[in-house]
Amino acid sequence: MRLPKSRTVYASIAAVLVMFGSAATIMGSTYKTVTVKDRGQRKVLRGFATGTVADFLQKHHIHVAKRDRVSPALDSPVSNQETIEIVSPKTITVNYEGHVKHVWTFAHTVGQLLKGEGISLKPSDRVNVSTNSKVSNGEAIEIHSVISRTTTETQEIPFQTIRRSAANLLVGHQEEVTHGVKGLLKIQTTCVYRDGHRISQHVTKKVVRDPVDAVVEVGTERPAPKPAVSTPSPVLATRGTVPDSGLIKQSLTVLATAYVAGGTTASGLPAEPGVIAVDPSVIPLGTRVYIPGIGTVVAADTGGAIVGDHIDICMSSEAAADDWGARTITVYLLG
Repeated sequence: MRLPKSRTVYASIAAVLVMFGSAATIMGSTYKTVTVKDRGQRKVLRGFATGTVADFLQKHHIHVAKRDRVSPALDSPVSNQETIEIVSPKTITVNYEGHVKHVWTFAHTVGQLLKGEGISLKPSDRVNVSTNSKVSNGEAIEIHSVISRTTTETQEIPFQTIRRSAANLLVGHQEEVTHGVKGLLKIQTTCVYRDGHRISQHVTKKVVRDPVDAVVEVGTERPAPKPAVSTPSPVLATRGTVPDSGLIKQSLTVLATAYVAGGTTASGLPAEPGVIAVDPSVIPLGTRVYIPGIGTVVAADTGGAIVGDHIDICMSSEAAADDWGARTITVYLLG
């Protein structure tokens, strides 16, 4: 059965309309409007597009660097009315306690940057910028450890020895009036270290105890024996008596030798001019003895070779002892 001519025309027109409708649908699905935020700059792009975000950006000659962050991801399909954002990392120089490194970061604040680099600040760390400040491209962040250490030591302050003349002491004798005491000095040193290296030092000194000077009295009195004692007669020396005074208890003819001063005597006194060594069974220790040409001395020492009528006179030097030599003299024991 043949259709009327008019129906054939209508059928052809309908077929054409169906074909154009399908094409319109296909064209509509590939035509897209996309907003691109390229490192802070906003662009709206329109046109036919298929494939991925990477294909879309490449088609529109938008370069993406290796370290750039793209959202949505480059391998995701491009969609109509979506926004593609491209962000480049900031280049930052970080000096951490002397170790310098260059980092690329998407962090917004210094604190976020340090956390991302695994840097935990210690109480001793000093940062040149606030951790809450925004990160700027090309910025240099310095972190240094600053530590202060203080040490304390004590030193002794030596005392002085003051010698003064004493008319009530015989020449060659001395007596300590004040015992010397050393003082104490406190020294405090504070050092500041930056990244383990000393950058400053401050020293303070304080006397915590003043020294006490030693005072020693030195004898200046010279014995003035009575004429009868200084020039005894042979008879007097033999008998050992004093007809007009009780000062001389006894006279002895002895062998007198000499030795050099130094050390301590048997009675505990210093071995110095003014003492003699005796045989205690002949002259008791502590006895005052007058020796012509020498003066009054004290029997304060003993010796293995000093036996019987033998005395040993302490001299100030070896030369004086040699000059004395060994003599037989008469000495007088005083009361």
